[in-house]
Amino acid sequence: MKKRLITLALVAALAAVAVVGGSLAYFTDTTDTKNNVFTVGNVDITLEEPAWDATGSKDAAEVYPGEALAKDPTVENTGANPCFVRVKVTGLDTLGADNLIHYRTNYVVDALGEGWVDGGDGFFYYTKVLDLDGKTTPVFDSIVIPTTVTNGDATATYSVDVYAEAVQAQGAKPSWSAVQAMSLEEIQAWFTTCGMN
Repeated sequence: MKKRLITLALVAALAAVAVVGGSLAYFTDTTDTKNNVFTVGNVDITLEEPAWDATGSKDAAEVYPGEALAKDPTVENTGANPCFVRVKVTGLDTLGADNLIHYRTNYVVDALGEGWVDGGDGFFYYTKVLDLDGKTTPVFDSIVIPTTVTNGDATATYSVDVYAEAVQAQGAKPSWSAVQAMSLEEIQAWFTTCGMN
């Protein structure tokens, strides 16, 4: 009898749970999806030498000692984000260690254009943020063939090459005003942080 009562009690309890469970209702709701659309910017630059293209390259044929050749490397920001820029110039020693070619600005030998500084690491740095569609001043405006150079055979060619690199300016510091006030050392460190060793 006890077993029967226990079985009946269990069946009754299960029936009660089934009835209660079947009649329970939960409050529910859903929302619309919010689309957070964004685009990824970019850093893109071009290197131009308008004076070299106009006259310097023509005058470069059969140079003579002391000749100045128009050469004005200028960087333009053609990307979607402001950036920092640096330029490397190679080949100033192409005529030999005793016949170094010098750059100059406004007839001052080894002078850089406004906003440019020698980083001491093989690069010239533009110390201002290069804004969208902005252009740097020329790194320099000419190169000068040394007066110590001697006769050549008029067939050997030499080259002074320039290339530029850029990194994003945004994110270098917590505020935009701090980014715009970055020192040369901070700009150099930011190039390293961005993977430009």
